[in-house]
Amino acid sequence: MLLDLNNAASIVEWWCIFPERHGPLLADWERRRPEHAAEIGRARRLIKADPARRALLARSQADEGRARPVPEYRPSFDEVAAGELRGEDNVDAVAA
Repeated sequence: MLLDLNNAASIVEWWCIFPERHGPLLADWERRRPEHAAEIGRARRLIKADPARRALLARSQADEGRARPVPEYRPSFDEVAAGELRGEDNVDAVAA
């Protein structure tokens, strides 16, 4: 599946595949990629508006609480090469 961060419906469908993982990842992207924050927020509202997806959200958040701590974020080579990092995210990805 291809994810389009400029399309809330695409984000919702992608989130539904693996909400336990994709939820925290979207929260991170919403913080680090302000150009996509509006669509990610819109996708979050669409998820909460649908009763079936809202139940899936509740289960995934409960699973997050029982999961291991999320490892420290390391930017991908593509993010580093494309210069997509803001100052706070500029860590040495090569050492990772």
